[in-house]
Amino acid sequence: MEALSVTPVELTDADRARHERTIAVAEFGEAAQGRLKAARVCCIGAGGLGGPCLTYLVASGVGHVTVVDDDVVETRNLQRQVLYGSSTVGVPKAEAAATRLRDLNPDVDLRVELRRLTDRVVDEVIAGHDVVIDAVDNLATRLIIADACRRLDLPLVYGAVQAASGQVTVFWERLGLALADLFPNSPESCPTASEVGVLGPMTGWVGSVMATEVVKLLTGVGEPLLGRVMFIDTLGGRVAELPLRPRKVREGQ
Repeated sequence: MEALSVTPVELTDADRARHERTIAVAEFGEAAQGRLKAARVCCIGAGGLGGPCLTYLVASGVGHVTVVDDDVVETRNLQRQVLYGSSTVGVPKAEAAATRLRDLNPDVDLRVELRRLTDRVVDEVIAGHDVVIDAVDNLATRLIIADACRRLDLPLVYGAVQAASGQVTVFWERLGLALADLFPNSPESCPTASEVGVLGPMTGWVGSVMATEVVKLLTGVGEPLLGRVMFIDTLGGRVAELPLRPRKVREGQ
């Protein structure tokens, strides 16, 4: 796949030193690293999935990152949301995340949004980014994000976990791939982590896959999960892939 229309910026010697292990990957190189440095990514949700996803994107050198979350850190989050610690309980997640991420890579421009996404503000929040990440845990917000990405023609990296399984894919309505293709008959609600639980280490696995998908989209390196859904069965130690066909194609339109 071609990279998104992100014009690479020139790397400094400090950039080369920090990211030498990535640049050394044969398929990658300085041009791909320069695209990451120029890119703008919006991550909605800074919890179990958003934490590892943000960590690896910032460590990878994505130049501009927006963290969107209106929640605060709670003790019950700490079994899976390892971006935080006991000292940050009660602190807004987006602020605590930004503090940790700026320490990880001070060269990244980090923006914090503490407001809850609604139909009224979502376009304003995500506009101007190259990729949007859906790392939330409720269906209503997912639908708002997906609809806004359709309006603004933005690729959407989607991840979800439940109990001991997870899934990752990439939606982009320009290519006919939408959230509605994965959930053609969207339920009114989905079970929450408080109801069915979530295995902590799995969120790191799924969040890392999501970060990798963002890097692939931004650089053109590799083959993104477009038209494919990765299913992760943690307890069974298995990863499966299923095709995701646009609903219009399935219906013969």
